[in-house]
Amino acid sequence: MKTPKLTIHTHTYNRAHTLPAVYESLKNQTCFDFDWFITDNGSTDNTEELFEKWCKEENPFKITYRKIEERGIPRALNYGINHIEGDYFFMLDSDDKLLPNAVEVILRSIKTIDDNDEIVAAGFVRIKENGQPIKGIWPKVNEKGYVDCINLDRYKYDLDADMCEAYKVDIIKNYPFPVWQDEIYAPEQLCFDAMALDGYKVRWFRDPVYICEYLEDGQTQGNWNLLRKNKMGYAMLSNQRLLYVKNFKEKFKSAGQHIALSIVAGYPSYILKSNKKWLTLLALPYGLLLSIRRRNQFKWDDPVNRRNFE
Repeated sequence: MKTPKLTIHTHTYNRAHTLPAVYESLKNQTCFDFDWFITDNGSTDNTEELFEKWCKEENPFKITYRKIEERGIPRALNYGINHIEGDYFFMLDSDDKLLPNAVEVILRSIKTIDDNDEIVAAGFVRIKENGQPIKGIWPKVNEKGYVDCINLDRYKYDLDADMCEAYKVDIIKNYPFPVWQDEIYAPEQLCFDAMALDGYKVRWFRDPVYICEYLEDGQTQGNWNLLRKNKMGYAMLSNQRLLYVKNFKEKFKSAGQHIALSIVAGYPSYILKSNKKWLTLLALPYGLLLSIRRRNQFKWDDPVNRRNFE
């Protein structure tokens, strides 16, 4: 098989019960100029057996299955980006699926950005099973059917809901998904906003290509659980927000959150890494008070922290 232009990447953990639907949606594509790369984040169910079977089938696209140590979504994404063959990287979650013409639409769209060094990706609409966009509103686009903007300006065009993107691999490789050394998750927004801060735009299309279903056991469900288990991941996000949030009140709150989470996580030295040192100094009393509140909240909610503080 020739090297495809597009690699569809799926990171998975114990999703053997949902992966067949993903697989079927790929087999039903109208175009097969892609490969499927799976990063298994240490599954303990029968995921590996499924892929052993599927890799032996006569598929019109290449399947690459890699099982790695369970270390969370960001590291699985970084592994995939560094090992895929395609020129473009498209994330497909293990509990979602693509519309039958998705690959055809994606390939047609990325042709328009191949030679544009300012554009890092082509973006598309995620829809619910009923065919409506996740936000309930279709994005605002120009007469050509798309709009170019950085990730931080998405709200201006009703793009501030979950979308899906095909990223240029040679660029996104330079912006690995950050994760703190002893945590397993940090918001993926850290990567996308870092590219935006460097001026990279996404060409957002109005085309739906992706059917999304949020399951109750999904890793990115339950923001409170993610926050209390990955405090430094969110401390990094709060610190990054200091670079682009314009509203002073929100910027001040981000500085306080950066301070509080760094203290509670046991890394107060990270406060010195502030992107706005004058504002962090101003917010220090607020951050110290917030750290007391966060410590009490985590004490009762988090079994690990409960043992530490009882």
